Amino acid sequence: MILMEAIIGRVSHDLAGAIGAFANTVDLMKMDASFIGESVELLETSAHQLTARLAFFRALFGAETKSISSDLVCRYLDTLAISVDFKGTPVSRLQLALIAVGLEILGTDGLLDLKENTLVVSGKELQCDSVFIQALIGTQLPSDPKLVMAQWLAYLAKEDGFAVRLNAEDDVVTITLV
Repeated sequence: MILMEAIIGRVSHDLAGAIGAFANTVDLMKMDASFIGESVELLETSAHQLTARLAFFRALFGAETKSISSDLVCRYLDTLAISVDFKGTPVSRLQLALIAVGLEILGTDGLLDLKENTLVVSGKELQCDSVFIQALIGTQLPSDPKLVMAQWLAYLAKEDGFAVRLNAEDDVVTITLV
């Protein structure tokens, strides 16, 4: 599997839940007209989730765009099942990739603090899988949807002349582009 195939698999997986909820709500509306009133909120929630995630992925994996902002990140974070506090002002795909990697490491509720080319990830149950870390620092590994965010950050960093450095402590991981 090449990186682009893995990216498509990852994005499809991340959109599938909201698409399924949307489709199921429409089916319920067709089967039971009394459900139509209740379904509007479900459709709005699914549409919000799809729009926020699609905008985030378009900015992360597409061409550089002026839509990259704190608002874009916060709207995406609102679609997640975990609670993530975010500080910072992203302006590039590289910074969005840092944020995406931070979310993979975070695992559960916590804080992402972005300052230029450094992201500090703070949380109680940080995930530091050795294969993910190898992909993050640029080790050539077969592409896999589970490694996409690490491989994408490593790719973008290399493209811009940076290397990825990690500093891990108990409840804090700092990712720096040097």
